[in-house]
Amino acid sequence: MVTHSTNTAKRIAQSLAGWLNRLRLASPRHCFEGTGGIGDELLCSTALHEWRTRRAQGIVIDSHHPALWSGSPEVDAVIFNRNNRYRRWLREGLSFARLDYAGYDPATDADEPPAQHILATMCRRAGLTGKVNLRPYVFLSPEELAAGRLGENQIAIQSSGRSAAHFMRNKEWFPERFLEVCDQLCPGHTVVQIGSASDPLLAGARDLRGQTSLRESAAILANSQVFIGLVGFLMHLARAVDCRGVIVFGGREKPWQTGYIANRNLTGETPCSPCWLRNRCDFGHECMNLITAPAVLAATEEQLHKVGQPLEVETAEL
Repeated sequence: MVTHSTNTAKRIAQSLAGWLNRLRLASPRHCFEGTGGIGDELLCSTALHEWRTRRAQGIVIDSHHPALWSGSPEVDAVIFNRNNRYRRWLREGLSFARLDYAGYDPATDADEPPAQHILATMCRRAGLTGKVNLRPYVFLSPEELAAGRLGENQIAIQSSGRSAAHFMRNKEWFPERFLEVCDQLCPGHTVVQIGSASDPLLAGARDLRGQTSLRESAAILANSQVFIGLVGFLMHLARAVDCRGVIVFGGREKPWQTGYIANRNLTGETPCSPCWLRNRCDFGHECMNLITAPAVLAATEEQLHKVGQPLEVETAEL
């Protein structure tokens, strides 16, 4: 039973913690949190960047993945503690905007389809107005960048998104088709496989599955001429370090909702697309089946011809 004195002590403690946090963080003006997933937290960097370009000061992120913000000139403070109770005390008294973009209905296994690009939605929720660039950002040191160069004509590739916090079967392509792509590219390129240790192995690629940190993966992508993969964290991380991508979208979602115009986004046009279902599919994943290995290879060649050119950036007006 909670007593009146306990409630009073808690209110006093919260008030004191709030005062200390505001003092410690110099009364921050813009405080944000992501939804907890590493990809979604990375996407918060779009809003932080836009606030900084507007000369905003006092930008704070409540982070589950502090490595994302290492070396970032766009964050004034990072709140992080592995113990969630301590983290709540570290942010007590601060007003946070949660930068999410869609709801999920477990009864239907479906996410709410966004009416605009998810980065535009997140920027609106961050209180931004005017024109915003729809891309995320990660900042690497020269030493990190140098370590990510592993060979000539480097290409990064993944074979699965199964390591995601919320694995979605409907984002998966066929491992044997990724292998066919890898086989064709290996003779003239250094193909580096990144992702989870449990991802299907792509024979012939340099196998770094489960062996790279977040920032090491970012450095490999930054040194790669193109990234070949799926919708998910690595797609966003590649764009954050200015690496072009060939992304197998299938039909779960549309590139204008979650992708980037600098990438070659391959979709399977079926009557049920975009379904925004996570795992259930009543049509045998036909949208993925429509995307062939030769189509991915052709898209890769298109992207390789653009190496050295600035990446295109989509904008939105809020």
